[in-house]
Amino acid sequence: MVYKFDVKRMAEALQKGAVMMALHCEACGAPLFRYKTGRIECANCGKLYRYAPGSASVEELSKVEYNREEALSLLREIEKHLFKVEDELRMKSIIETLKKLRDELAGTG
Repeated sequence: MVYKFDVKRMAEALQKGAVMMALHCEACGAPLFRYKTGRIECANCGKLYRYAPGSASVEELSKVEYNREEALSLLREIEKHLFKVEDELRMKSIIETLKKLRDELAGTG
């Protein structure tokens, strides 16, 4: 089977610092790219992937699953930074912002 790849998009991924992997997209056969953030994406068709648990292979992610994983990763990073905050007013401001976020998320059911 002959695949048609968007070489321009692949070159752009490399210019952005992505690394071409030895793994290929299940949908279009193009090589996958891993970004510094950990994002694994097919530069050809845009499908998102993650490493399969306990394996060197990858599995496809929906956009919602990917965004959920990215949000959890950001929350872990925020947690690290919270331990460094010494200013009471700044901490109160952060708490209020987090409460608003919680309330917004609670409304999404």
